[in-house]
Amino acid sequence: MQVTRANSNAQFLLDGNAYFARLHQSLDGVIAAGAGANRFVRMAFWQIAPDAFLPGYGGGAGALLVDKLEAIARLGIRVEIIAWAGAQVLNNFVPEMKSGWQTRAWVQQVNRRNNALGGYRPIEIYMESYGRRTFGMSTHQKIVVLSTGPLKEAYVGGMNMAHKYLSSDIHDPENWWHDAAVRVTGQIVDDIEGEWVRRWNKQTTLPAPAATIGVAAPDPANLTITMMTTNSEAIPAERDIRAGLQARIGAAANYVYLENYALTDPSIVEDLAAFKQGGGTVIPVVNHPENKTMDGFEGFSYLMYYTYVELALADLNAFDAADSWRGRAGPLTNYPAANVVGAHVDKAGYNPANMATLNPATAYRVTFNTAAGVPTQIGLRYIWDIAANNDVMFAPKTYRHNEPTKWTYPHSKLAIIDDQYVMVGTSNWTYRSMQYDGEITLEIDDAAFAQGVRAQLFTHWHMPTAAAAGGAAGVGAAWLLDATANQVAWAGGNFALSETRLVPCAFDDFMHPISIEAWKNSLSSASLASIGSSFF
Repeated sequence: MQVTRANSNAQFLLDGNAYFARLHQSLDGVIAAGAGANRFVRMAFWQIAPDAFLPGYGGGAGALLVDKLEAIARLGIRVEIIAWAGAQVLNNFVPEMKSGWQTRAWVQQVNRRNNALGGYRPIEIYMESYGRRTFGMSTHQKIVVLSTGPLKEAYVGGMNMAHKYLSSDIHDPENWWHDAAVRVTGQIVDDIEGEWVRRWNKQTTLPAPAATIGVAAPDPANLTITMMTTNSEAIPAERDIRAGLQARIGAAANYVYLENYALTDPSIVEDLAAFKQGGGTVIPVVNHPENKTMDGFEGFSYLMYYTYVELALADLNAFDAADSWRGRAGPLTNYPAANVVGAHVDKAGYNPANMATLNPATAYRVTFNTAAGVPTQIGLRYIWDIAANNDVMFAPKTYRHNEPTKWTYPHSKLAIIDDQYVMVGTSNWTYRSMQYDGEITLEIDDAAFAQGVRAQLFTHWHMPTAAAAGGAAGVGAAWLLDATANQVAWAGGNFALSETRLVPCAFDDFMHPISIEAWKNSLSSASLASIGSSFF
């Protein structure tokens, strides 16, 4: 689904402390408004846990989310929650999946506790199933829609409703989670609530279906905001987030900046490579492949190797390739840029409509002509080193006695295009997220908003906000210099304890598909599960 509304406004929220503190303020606004028409709180989260904490704001104290929700229900105001039920096998092995059921138990307990209280409106929770046709899908949206009566607002972003998502914008081993969200007002809020209502009405246990409550007032800021979804349960399936990002990349003139823990969707990577080959600047910030903070990340390290190679080929200097799977056990051939004409990745019949497992990345090939005009193909799995004229990806490292634990982990699902468009939502830049999971992303079309977000993020990472000539279009070269200097500082042991800086990702950072050393050291049950569940 894709819908565009004017008469809206957006507030960018960087990292968990800012997000949860602002949400705290909105919930207090509902409490202050008291009982009345069009008052409500509606939530939908992949993970929602009773330990979710709301920091204080304006000098006030913090509070647990569940205490605020109970206070709202005691006023007779509607509180409705959607939580992902998950597959039973996941509930048994993934701690996050138990959180929704714990919240359901809390709802039952608090309803019993307040049953005799006059005016109390019982909290309702729906444990939603999703993706019955394909095992492993999840409903991954993170939505809050609430209203005081006069003001209706919504929150969409990467943070789940759990304590671990708290983090200040000064990242260190105690604040390692990096994320982003937007708070929106105006007419787009009705559409976000409509998506929540669609999900709620999948159930049949309520006496009557839910409906959109009230009408969001136009916001005088008059920003244009587009809501896009991925929904593989729909007929036909909705994959508008991928299509929306591809359209913006295809029309970009200067730069594309992205953040997420991974960048692996083959269609998006292909478009980024074409844009880069045409002279555009591409700045992806991803999780460092050596970061051990999250278990099982080896699978994404393996997948991002292919992204790295494809983006590097768009600005090639040279690469070395083996003639067989034996790799370094045999001779390597050097292919300098002067002898590689029109290099691109042949995805060997990749079709985004097919299941990912039927399109293994190991079948991808580099296709090019030699200087003599000889057509040549080399499997990406045979490339042992590659040198590009510009850095391909950037990732944060946090110094913690040289141990790759509690390094900053980019979880934000964000893109900025040409200082005009900002996309923020719940969708990872991965095949599974673009193709199968239930997702929601908002695109804000406004130059001032985009420039403000770019300046805030680049300052956050201690990176150049613009080049002296060319503005945002020339920022790539400045990032290259600073990130390279950061890598030199890291290698020299010159990071301060708990300091975070962005460094360029290198070829050898990734788990190579045929590297005997990498496989021997990295293959574990966790990495195999990660590869199997999120192949793209």
